[in-house]
Amino acid sequence: MSTQSADQKTGTDQKKRKPLLTIVVGLIFLILVAGGVFLYAGWLGYQEAPKLVEEGVPDIGALEMYDLAPAQETLLGDYGYPEAFTILFYEEEAVDASLQDVRLETWQYYTQGVGFTFINGELTAEDPIDMEDTPVLDPLPYTPEQFSAYMTLDQVLASAGLDTYVEIPLEKEFLEDADLYYGEALTFGMVDGELRYVEALALTTVE
Repeated sequence: MSTQSADQKTGTDQKKRKPLLTIVVGLIFLILVAGGVFLYAGWLGYQEAPKLVEEGVPDIGALEMYDLAPAQETLLGDYGYPEAFTILFYEEEAVDASLQDVRLETWQYYTQGVGFTFINGELTAEDPIDMEDTPVLDPLPYTPEQFSAYMTLDQVLASAGLDTYVEIPLEKEFLEDADLYYGEALTFGMVDGELRYVEALALTTVE
């Protein structure tokens, strides 16, 4: 996580956060469920208030980018930027009972048949991606360092350059104060107005 994102949090902000990993995992599950409903049942069939928002990209000044770790920089040199990626932000209890921020990332390289997992910038897994045919993909318009933990909606929109998106508030029975957003090749989830999950989707070239 960038230094700026961590230092800007006050004690009040800490109280706002839901530190339990189960809450964030629940958000990911709901993103998948909501995504299925979004695709097959349509926006209006899922909840009363989904809406398409079309507005200019927020002008909030310069944003500090997340600093990639040495292992990630090395991977960029070997493979280039990922063709798709997901980032999960959560907090877990450390040995001294304090809460520590965790940034869990997966970078996918479909054309090269491999994916990589990082926890706080440290490479923890390398897994093959099995595909029948090698896809032809367009360059992804997003990079992992554009997104930091607990960004506001305006910060996400400004960083990603999104001026059109779909917003789907989740029912309180599932997860309180949580919203899902769908933009061009991008899905992200907010809890209590803070970024908790990002998924950048691979773009297939249309011939």
